[in-house]
Amino acid sequence: MSYKINPIGTVRKNESEIFLEIFPEYWDAAIHLDLFSHIIVLWWIDGMDTQATRQTILANPPKNKGPVPSGVFSCRSPARPNPIGHTIVRILSLEGEKKRILIDHMDANDGSPLIDIKPYLPSSDRVENAQVAPWFQNLESRYSK
Repeated sequence: MSYKINPIGTVRKNESEIFLEIFPEYWDAAIHLDLFSHIIVLWWIDGMDTQATRQTILANPPKNKGPVPSGVFSCRSPARPNPIGHTIVRILSLEGEKKRILIDHMDANDGSPLIDIKPYLPSSDRVENAQVAPWFQNLESRYSK
């Protein structure tokens, strides 16, 4: 069984801006997005989409000091069976004429395909008292403001 993913746009970065360039046929899907402060962006980690990285199931997270590697489902390794990235970003502005969403940061490369955008909902997208692996503990968010 195979699945087809249709990109809805592209991540764009330059010296002064980071934005999501939405393809014209999908721009109307952004109606009312300006009512939200943050969105969840799903993107294809195209720089890691190789036969070898799709077969990767073990990785060593940077702060994992243990002797045993972690499964890719328990870390944020870009090498994984389906290289799908997930980033929560702050919307700075929607630019309808240019069909783009200006955002505060993005860990994708310039030109990475966008898969989907979802509104961030604090009531369901946040978990209080969540437990994390030791290599994720004490990480401070640069974007928590």
